[in-house]
Order: sequence, then structure tokens, then C-alpha cells
Amino acid sequence: MIEAFAKIAEVTKQLMETGFAPHHVSAGLAQVGSMVGVDRVYVYENQPFPVRGRMFADARYGWCAPGVKSLEDSASLKQISLRELAPLWIDLLVQGQTVSTTLIDAPPRMRLLMMEHKTQSLVLAPIKVGKEMWGFVGFDDCNRSRPWGSLEVTVLKSLAGGLGTALRHRQMRSSLSQTRTQLAEMMMMSGTR
Repeated sequence: MIEAFAKIAEVTKQLMETGFAPHHVSAGLAQVGSMVGVDRVYVYENQPFPVRGRMFADARYGWCAPGVKSLEDSASLKQISLRELAPLWIDLLVQGQTVSTTLIDAPPRMRLLMMEHKTQSLVLAPIKVGKEMWGFVGFDDCNRSRPWGSLEVTVLKSLAGGLGTALRHRQMRSSLSQTRTQLAEMMMMSGTR
């Protein structure tokens, strides 16, 4: 598993250097997912505002093993409300904790979604950007129902931390770019260069 941590560091560095583009994120998820031996890895971004009073998260990036249904192929996974699928989970994620379940132990609505996508067990970790929960990342096992080991959970938390770092870096770059643009506009308006 040491290789998995090294891969996460490499992926984080690559995302910070090349940007948080879908191709780069999906490639990084593929590398980590293959190394850890999971069937699906995905990233959801929380929507900043409720829609008709409901909080949603949108599927942004994903990878799946050959023969496993991807997020892009599923209308029911493109946008979800964790509060409705698993009412207690969102509070745990906001507190920085991971959540995991097997199909048998999943809350009723989550169980239906897991059955639809042939997921036997899953584990989720929050992605934090600064102090805010930006979204979450998850591992799915579609072949066996199992408890997630502490090492796998630690790998997922490390991946979430790396993604959060890369996202924060992207925000800072964007803010710096906006500041430069504003400064250039102010200098042009004042007639100095």
C-alpha cells in the first residue's frame, strides 16, 4: 500500500501543475483505483445552493474497472442528495469522518441505488478545501461485500486530502489571475504601464 500513497502524492502534484481538468483527474483516479484494487472511484462536488430546499452533489469525475458501469452511464448517479439517500452520512462527512457500508447494511434508499449499480460495498471520504466541505470521494467494490480495512480508508482519506489540496491550489491560482487582471485594468485606466 505504500505504492498507493506514493501514487496519490504523484497525482496531487500533477493536478497542481497541470490543473484540475477532467482528463487529469480521471487519469489520477484510475491510477489510484487500479492500485488499490477497487471497481469504481468517483468524486462528487457539493452544490453551493439548495435546489427547491434540497442539497445536491454532482458527479464530477470518475473511473471504473472494465465491465463496471460508470457514473457517466447512469442518470441516477449524476446528481444525488446524500441527505435523502443516507440521512446521517452527510453530517459525518462534514465533521471530517469517513462513512462505509455494505449493501446489506446500507440505509434503504442507498441500498436501492447500490443494487441498481451492483455495488456490494462502498466507502466515502470528505474533500475539504480550506474548512469547507467541497464534496466527497468514494471507492466501490462491485464484486464482494466487505468491511473496508483501515489501510484502505487511510488511502481514501489521503486521496481526499490530495484532491482538496489541488482544488485549493486551483482556487488560489484563479484568485491571483483575477487580481493581476484587475491590476492591469487599473493601470491602463490610469494611463500608466
